Amino acid sequence: MSWWPVTLLAVVVVLGGGAVAMWLLGVWSPIPAGVPDPQRLRLDRIKTALTVAAGLAAGVTLLMTLRRQAWSEHAQQFTQADAVEQRITALYVAAAEQLGSDKAAVRLAGLYALERLGQDNPKLRQTVVEVLCAYLRMPYTPPVEVLRGSAAGSPQHVASDAQVPEPEEQQRRREELQVRLTAQRLITNHLRLSGKTDDPEPATYWRSAADERMNLDLVGATLVNFSLLFCHADRLDLTAAQFHGYANMSEAQFHGSANLGEAQFHGYANLGGAQFHGNAYLGGAQFHGNANLSEAKFHEDTSLSKAQFHGYAKLTKAQFHGYANLSEAQFHGNADLSEAQFHGNANLREAKFHGNADLSNAQFHENADLDKTQFHGKANLNEAQFDRGVSMPDGRATPAAQLPKGWVLGNDTDTAGNLRSIIRATNTAPASDNHARPAGESADTGSEAT
Repeated sequence: MSWWPVTLLAVVVVLGGGAVAMWLLGVWSPIPAGVPDPQRLRLDRIKTALTVAAGLAAGVTLLMTLRRQAWSEHAQQFTQADAVEQRITALYVAAAEQLGSDKAAVRLAGLYALERLGQDNPKLRQTVVEVLCAYLRMPYTPPVEVLRGSAAGSPQHVASDAQVPEPEEQQRRREELQVRLTAQRLITNHLRLSGKTDDPEPATYWRSAADERMNLDLVGATLVNFSLLFCHADRLDLTAAQFHGYANMSEAQFHGSANLGEAQFHGYANLGGAQFHGNAYLGGAQFHGNANLSEAKFHEDTSLSKAQFHGYAKLTKAQFHGYANLSEAQFHGNADLSEAQFHGNANLREAKFHGNADLSNAQFHENADLDKTQFHGKANLNEAQFDRGVSMPDGRATPAAQLPKGWVLGNDTDTAGNLRSIIRATNTAPASDNHARPAGESADTGSEAT
């Protein structure tokens, strides 16, 4: 940096200040008559003016020194910060390179190195999470013992007498499994809260430098015994993810959108008590084992359209505050929707309950569409509450169905001779049935009993 402008300014200040001091002190003014020693008085005036000028010079010099020191400290801080940034970048690159090693121990070391960087540097946390998620998105086949634990109807299930890979391949899969379990654990450890609303966030809970929650991109990831228990994240994308073993998202909270569309749960899936604050999409998800969504809260629009529940489906006391789309969902085992609450419009059009279905005390506060819904097992709709219109022109159930007061089964049967049409004895559908239906959905309220 050039200092000559500052120096020139200092000279001007000193000379100008000295001249002004001399003028104020009367150096160039005539000596009054009668002064005993006029020459001495003039010299005293000049000394005083020079003293003032020297003081100004000293002050300007001090300011220049302080300014130079400030710039020097700033340059030093910049140099130190740049050195720290370079060191962090070098550590990050080295850790990321370790993840590409063919040795499991080296990959594990890379994971822990990335975690330390994220813990110490909030602005790197989302990047670290993205790297861990990207690692889990890499293609992977779990060892045979994991696949054998899949539900019997799962396409990933391996029978006990099936041929197993070569021992060397099995060992490679087991080692990689340990690396992946570590990556999963590092992610969840930094998203987990205590579950008690009054407890402060621990130092290990990760937010970005801008105080934002972490986003998880696990599209198509292969996950084993994956847990987000008590975890809080912003956006979650698990589209087409493969869950082996258990999947535990109980009491988790997702503050942004959550996408689990086409995900496959090969073992037990637990979303009990989870909260989805943004839109939740589970369309086409496959639950091959038992699924627990009891007391889950969906605060915005939710889609379970074409979802397949092959085991026991528990949605007891689940709450849907936005539009709930369960159209064409298939419940192959028993399904429990007792005391479920639908605060927005509910679409169960063409849903099929192949096992027993319990909708007792379920509450539908807005329009409910049960058009072509089928109940192949024992259906319990006793005490179900429909506050507004019900569209059910071709809903069907077996003779074992328990229906709300005023509902009856028709005398007709389907082609298989098992299902009869469900008829409501009174038409309670208001004229405004269509006010919040998605485009293309009918408000047909079906036939009344005669």
